[in-house]
Amino acid sequence: MTGVAANPDTPAALLEELARHEPPVRRALREIARHPAATPPALLACLADARARPLAAGHPALPPAVLRGLLADADEGVREAAAAHPSLPPAEMARLLREP
Repeated sequence: MTGVAANPDTPAALLEELARHEPPVRRALREIARHPAATPPALLACLADARARPLAAGHPALPPAVLRGLLADADEGVREAAAAHPSLPPAEMARLLREP
């Protein structure tokens, strides 16, 4: 399963299916979070895994609405990835710059 998730030719629909697998395959979630074709639903599933979470937080396909919550995450790596996200709203960027 991990090999399929790491394959650059894996279609987005299959990545979503792999992300929903029960029980979750943690290594596959990390590969999905890195995959350029990962969709928002697949990335949201990746957020449930501690090691995939920072990867998913920085993925360009992650919905901007999810970023606000990740900016306050307990994991510093997740917070940094969310703060560097290309879709971070300008108001959130300004707020981050004002905070110590």
